[in-house]
Amino acid sequence: MNSMQISQKPSGNFSPTKKQLVVIYFLATTLFVGTMIKIGMDRHWWLPETELVSTLSPEDLKVKLDINSAPWYELVLLPKLGEKKAKAIVAYREEHGNFKSLEELSNINGIGAAIIEAIRDHTKIGTDTTAINLNNRK
Repeated sequence: MNSMQISQKPSGNFSPTKKQLVVIYFLATTLFVGTMIKIGMDRHWWLPETELVSTLSPEDLKVKLDINSAPWYELVLLPKLGEKKAKAIVAYREEHGNFKSLEELSNINGIGAAIIEAIRDHTKIGTDTTAINLNNRK
């Protein structure tokens, strides 16, 4: 009976087969390439270096809408101005021409001194600051 038992002990001089070496090489290469990709993605080496500009104040970043050229859907963004009043401004402008001053807005029904003061810091007449016009986007 003892002679029928086969020893399951591994031999002391184990050497991997050619197939096993190919698999080990493939796994090691995949691990290395994946690690390099992850490091590259984390470091953003392809992006230009940027720096914060501390000289800008929030006032420098404000955009003012030109009352004489902004469409109604931009005017809606102004405080205390809904869609109805924004469309009324555009209709008045089309009928009577460009506004000479913000106070002219009081000629429109529903727009009074409180609304004019609320939008004063967000609007302009003419080209004294940079305008955003979404109509010319391509």
